[in-house]
Amino acid sequence: MLDTKFWRKYFEVYDILNVVIPYQELMKELISKLEIKGGDFILDAGSGTGNLAIMITKKGGRVIGIDFSEHGVGCHKKKDVGAEVICCDLTKSLPFQNNYFDKIVSNNVLYTISLEKRLDVVKEFYRVLKPSGKIVISNVREGWKPAIIYKDAIAKEYQKNGSIKTLIKIIKLIIPTLRMLYYNSKIKKEGAGINSKFFSENMEKIGKELKII
Repeated sequence: MLDTKFWRKYFEVYDILNVVIPYQELMKELISKLEIKGGDFILDAGSGTGNLAIMITKKGGRVIGIDFSEHGVGCHKKKDVGAEVICCDLTKSLPFQNNYFDKIVSNNVLYTISLEKRLDVVKEFYRVLKPSGKIVISNVREGWKPAIIYKDAIAKEYQKNGSIKTLIKIIKLIIPTLRMLYYNSKIKKEGAGINSKFFSENMEKIGKELKII
């Protein structure tokens, strides 16, 4: 299992993603899928450095973030001093009562959790979700490769901003990008596994409909 030391190093460079077009597109899609209404009470499960939670707040939702990494939680609170964020392990029972949240979002988190624990994590999501609630989950595709994701990001940057601006950004971000590629490779090698059939195979066990992007 990847420890807190690993996630500290990972989150030290994580926010370079804020200037990466595919990441920006993903965040916008998550917000769209959530269909946030004023007053919605939302759990950001695996909130990291708080990027998505802050966007939810700006859209009028009340959000509680939870993350395994104390460093990630600290980064979140530095960005938003009023943030409601808790350091806790998603593979354990969540510190909330039944039917607590209107919506739950989890962005690229489940693939870091071992397959044998993943179903229990999703069941716990539904325990704390209101009966009429919604869950929105994003996850990397089976067979994903960090280098391919990086190439796609460069291609989209080039299409939008041209070669010169793209080259300048690559040079500026080369060191944190290499660190991100390394850390993502470690996540992949950890062997948590993606299993693209996870949701379809476990729908009856969960007994709910997942909204997946």
